[in-house]
Amino acid sequence: MSIHTAVVPAPPEPVLGTDWTLRPLDEPATVTPQTARTYAVTEAQGGPTLLLRVHRVAHHPLHSCYPYGTHDLALGLVLPDHGPSGPALAAKLLCALVPALFVADPRCRRIVAAPDESDTVTQAALEAGGLLRITEADLPDASVVLFAAEPPDLADMSTALDDMPH
Repeated sequence: MSIHTAVVPAPPEPVLGTDWTLRPLDEPATVTPQTARTYAVTEAQGGPTLLLRVHRVAHHPLHSCYPYGTHDLALGLVLPDHGPSGPALAAKLLCALVPALFVADPRCRRIVAAPDESDTVTQAALEAGGLLRITEADLPDASVVLFAAEPPDLADMSTALDDMPH
């Protein structure tokens, strides 16, 4: 009896155009570009820097929280420490980043993020950036709030039984 395991592709590199600068950061020895990509992100005209990490859910602790797809992505976002502009900047970034990731990997069906349940600032930034609050989840080292975004063609699909083909 053979067990089939899906090959998990490396996370895509988002292309954000001229409004943002993404600078790849060196990964620790335990993380490879096949499992995560880390970026320092700033607006093109300058300003505070956000830290962004893009994982495949299959290589992230979130894989135990929902029935993920091979191409699903998990975002980690660290807001700048100074000033109230961090959440607004993060929301603006997410409004550009989420569609860019769906374009970079058309087979991705869900982008998720899971800030700590006490991190209401990041939660607000995720909501303002277009991700929907789904549920709370317990990971081995933290309790988190799960947020998700789906591509428009999937998110707009009706799930009403009367609309299902039969």
